Amino acid sequence: MMRGFALGSVTTVMAMMMALSAPAAQATEAAASVSANYDFFVGGFRIAEVGLEATATPTGYEAMSQVTTRGVLEVLLRGRSVSKAVGKRGAFGRLEPVGYAARYSSRTGEQKTRIGYEDSTPTRVTFDPVPDDISEHARARDQRGSLDPLSAAVAALLPATSADLCNRTIPIYDGKRRFDVIFLAPDPARFDDSAPKPKWDKPLTRCLGVYERISGFGAEAMQDEKYFPFDIWFEDSGNGIFRAVRLAGSTKLGFAIGNLRK
Repeated sequence: MMRGFALGSVTTVMAMMMALSAPAAQATEAAASVSANYDFFVGGFRIAEVGLEATATPTGYEAMSQVTTRGVLEVLLRGRSVSKAVGKRGAFGRLEPVGYAARYSSRTGEQKTRIGYEDSTPTRVTFDPVPDDISEHARARDQRGSLDPLSAAVAALLPATSADLCNRTIPIYDGKRRFDVIFLAPDPARFDDSAPKPKWDKPLTRCLGVYERISGFGAEAMQDEKYFPFDIWFEDSGNGIFRAVRLAGSTKLGFAIGNLRK
């Protein structure tokens, strides 16, 4: 299971989970839309809500996401995150980000991030205010070909076949950190009762996910740990469309579970 997985990293992965509850855009020429909400628990306590709305067409896509702290975390932090992404569809439906904007606020202040793209590569990254650690952000060579977190969420719903469900890598850059989210074939040998299977009215497929740090995390964090595994369950709707139902793994704050609301 995951050890030391940061809360921000978990919510990023959860946003991608919600995209997977949408109809696959390549399955129809009409726009495919999703509106989904997840409840996030750590150590049995509800600490956050994550919501996503996304639409993909054969020529473009857009997505919006919100993260709101709840429970004890709301008392301590009162965190709010709102983000939006827009982009085009290239050859073979490939996503080509155009712009990404995010605003995060808490009791200690507010941070805005914007990313502009040219030829699917981040070329303009602006912050308000400018962070003190900007010299430690992800290297330019690592950013090439990466997606912002919301574009990555849209990309996650596209390979909606059983063969690709647990066989894909999504490169992500959030303006500071560059990381991959990888879905791998399940490994029954590592499954245990600490990650309980959701009670669901349809059969579920369990995959191994891996959050991999690439750059922009600081030397100490990279020396600490680079890979963070987690478990994820998918529902097969029967027509090539899958929905992510649960994500689970260990964090520094305790065991974390993200559940799709019915």
